[in-house]
Amino acid sequence: FGVMLTMLYTLFWLCSPVPMDTNIDIMFRKYIMFKTLACFGYGVSVGLLLAALSIDLASVFALTTFALNYVPEVGPFMAMLLPCPVILLDSRLERPTLTMFLAIAGQFALKFAFSNIIEVKLIESDKKLRMHPVMILLSVGIFGHLWGPTGMLLSVPLMALLKISLFSDLVPASYRDPILVVLEGDREAPVKHGLEPPTASPLQRVHRHQGSRRAPPGG
Repeated sequence: FGVMLTMLYTLFWLCSPVPMDTNIDIMFRKYIMFKTLACFGYGVSVGLLLAALSIDLASVFALTTFALNYVPEVGPFMAMLLPCPVILLDSRLERPTLTMFLAIAGQFALKFAFSNIIEVKLIESDKKLRMHPVMILLSVGIFGHLWGPTGMLLSVPLMALLKISLFSDLVPASYRDPILVVLEGDREAPVKHGLEPPTASPLQRVHRHQGSRRAPPGG
């Protein structure tokens, strides 16, 4: 059902594209490009690992890993489990249990390298796509519950779209800054985006001015 729903969403999107601002369109294209590069590298690496372990259908599992890696956090772990039945039922392998352990451990290591180093560096090249891993998992769970695989795939772009909307002049800094801190998990997030701190209220400016007048002269 999830696959059919995803195909239906894609069909409607192709027939009637959603009008988007230029900046948003560029952001989506950058995310898809970065994600595709990371998925391709991860899929090729997994395929080479499985081939080195003499596991059948290594190229098929590499292609499956490439596709599932588009689903943040959840997809790679699903892809890790797919070769397990083939490994355990392969009579050519002398020690299938050890081979399965090596395959899973190797995929964990590759997943860590690509998700926490390579993909993070690619995403961090665009500040608007930067997000804390906990928020990514939360968005994957929420949008996946609402829209299935389509929601999992679009969870990060949608959260990035939320971040872009925070940079609008219509959003007060008192709301914008705490949300940015939560999304990125960094107290200095507003400063890193070059955003000015909230301006002081008129009453604060009056108190500040009176304090400066009462201050004793230097010297």
